[in-house]
Amino acid sequence: MNNIAGTDVNHVQITRLSHIQGQPQVVDTLQLHLRAYFNIRSTSGSLGLSFGPVILTGPSGTGKTMVAKAVHAELGNTELIETNGVTVNNTSELFSNLINANTNTTIFIDEAQGMNSKAQHILLTALSEKNLPVPARMSSQHSYTIPLANFTTILATTHEYLLQDALRNRMRIYCRFNYYSADDLTEIVRQRADALKWEYESDQVLQIIAQRAKGTPRLALNTNLQTCWYVAKSHDRDVITLTDAHEAFSYLQIDEASLDKLDRSYLSALEKYGRLPLGVLSSKLSLPSLTLTRVVEPYLLREGFVVKDKTSARAITQKGIEHITNTSALSNTVEDNSKNVDE
Repeated sequence: MNNIAGTDVNHVQITRLSHIQGQPQVVDTLQLHLRAYFNIRSTSGSLGLSFGPVILTGPSGTGKTMVAKAVHAELGNTELIETNGVTVNNTSELFSNLINANTNTTIFIDEAQGMNSKAQHILLTALSEKNLPVPARMSSQHSYTIPLANFTTILATTHEYLLQDALRNRMRIYCRFNYYSADDLTEIVRQRADALKWEYESDQVLQIIAQRAKGTPRLALNTNLQTCWYVAKSHDRDVITLTDAHEAFSYLQIDEASLDKLDRSYLSALEKYGRLPLGVLSSKLSLPSLTLTRVVEPYLLREGFVVKDKTSARAITQKGIEHITNTSALSNTVEDNSKNVDE
């Protein structure tokens, strides 16, 4: 057994759905279909049988890629073709993936909403007809049809409405992801830290890391846990202490409500100027409107720090005002922590 501690949270691969913490409906649905798939294959053979296709939909950072790779491992497939919607808009790339796939291949298309209408149509045809019509201009002779293997297809998307109805409806297994509870995230952080052999002072360290992750494993692991470990190692410690955790979040400028500096600037602008249309708020913060609507606002709206009226003007809530009032400037905290370390 390897007793060497890992150095990166992404070096650990989840190979079983039973290892997935949270998303019980997603896990139960996939496990049901896997049991049925293996039972049918054992009694009637694998001829003409494929798993799925599967669509995983939900907010960014909620574990869709992790689940897709766990399904691939559970199936025992030997080849994983991992790509994304924008890449497969290149017809040659998409054709190559489809033609070269065999019965032991999983094709995983992340950010599938990035596929254009042509790519979606080609994929739909491949899934429904199990063959690929090749136009004459591609063969440079005449059109013909290439039969396709019974490979596994998994799509992941944050915006399912951008996929054509026909393609969405062709997905046999439909899994919708939600944000995670703090308890589930705590266990996810514990599982990853233990797998990496990263020691921690107490469960409180794990809870702090989980509570400041906006309900997503990606932030809990890739940003919070990784930074806490870096802080511990910067002090030549092998154990993540509470002091390390607090120092890490001071550097990250993430407060106890998971808000970062940009989130707080957004709230401060609304507190100062009152109800504002998106365009005006964007100008006040010197940020593109899309950055606000896609990066900043989802969490603030979900947690009730901000509301939108009938005209879509933004307004801070009492909860938002109280948070801004009670939260000290974290930039000063970073400086104070640095002074304490020096002392």
